[in-house]
Amino acid sequence: MHYAALTFVGMCFKRQLFESCYDSCMQHIEEPYLRHRRARLVRGLQGKILEVGVGTGVNFEHYSTEAQVIGIEPSEQMLQQARLKLERAPAAANITLHPIGCGDPALETMFEPQSLDYVVCTLVLCTIPDPVAAVRQFKKWLKPGGKLIVLEHIRSEKRLSAGVQDFVNPLWKKVAGGCHLNRATHKMIPEQGFLLEREEHFKVGIPFYEAVYSRR
Repeated sequence: MHYAALTFVGMCFKRQLFESCYDSCMQHIEEPYLRHRRARLVRGLQGKILEVGVGTGVNFEHYSTEAQVIGIEPSEQMLQQARLKLERAPAAANITLHPIGCGDPALETMFEPQSLDYVVCTLVLCTIPDPVAAVRQFKKWLKPGGKLIVLEHIRSEKRLSAGVQDFVNPLWKKVAGGCHLNRATHKMIPEQGFLLEREEHFKVGIPFYEAVYSRR
């Protein structure tokens, strides 16, 4: 099932139902397209890590026991599922969860400037209300040379496809937890001063990319 087809299915649900059915809806994308990319991005990470928008906890199985992960997620329905996955994760003892999202004042007291080794964002920058402000915060919290790890769907470079994304987006974001289909995240992050180390673009109905950025 392509992401475009998943989008149509998602439109049939209210937000709460979409969140509770997220894993089952995403399995046809996760297994063949995303799971191995998640593993490649996070399995070797060590040190202090902020995972933004842990969702249902699909990254937990890939973290090593050398990682100290602080996970944040504002959706209680998502967190309930994440807690179940955490029980089975090899690094469970090193992962803590907090029911907050980007922009929450509590985050300002959680992290000192230049205190993080990594920030992990997988399928979340599409949802954060102010992604530019969030990325600027990540840069403030990361140590010099710290890494921003990204796996996101992005705006198409093709005019027709981008137009379809724009057309679908107002309805889609209402039923999919605020997800925007048409954000040019791959362009926004370098504009905030991050240095691209590597990236790979691929398609699952719509464009996706995975990338690693470093803090200058």
